[in-house]
Amino acid sequence: FDTTILNNIRLGNPEASDEEVYWAARQVKLHDLIESLPDGYHTSVQETGSRFSGGERQRIALARILLQGAPVIVLDEPTVGLDPITERELLLTMFEALKGKTVLWITHHLAGAEAADRILFLENGTIEMEGSHKELLQENPRYQRLYQLDAPTFRM
Repeated sequence: FDTTILNNIRLGNPEASDEEVYWAARQVKLHDLIESLPDGYHTSVQETGSRFSGGERQRIALARILLQGAPVIVLDEPTVGLDPITERELLLTMFEALKGKTVLWITHHLAGAEAADRILFLENGTIEMEGSHKELLQENPRYQRLYQLDAPTFRM
């Protein structure tokens, strides 16, 4: 949204204090970057967030989520379009920042799947595979093949 970084993050909770916004930015590892900008938290995000990289925009969105304080979080393709290194860093931050919350993570990409407690594969509205990453990797040839094809460049 074309507003300041402070107000953009605050969209997650319009009643949040500046200190709460700073806390959320620290949790998603953006605070130092924001502070290094000439106008700090008062820097304009610009329309569609064009001032920031894809990973930085995702971190801003994650900071908004943290301010909401919701116990259940739904993330739909949170790493789409990110390079493998940025994806890895964002996933690590995401799992750390959302620890203790229930996360429904919708994705077509298996990077980070090993961090999930439970994996459900839906196909044509039907659950085709279900289990932990370890169980599916040991027992399900289709999952093994898909995981191998996706070839994650890192392990959580």
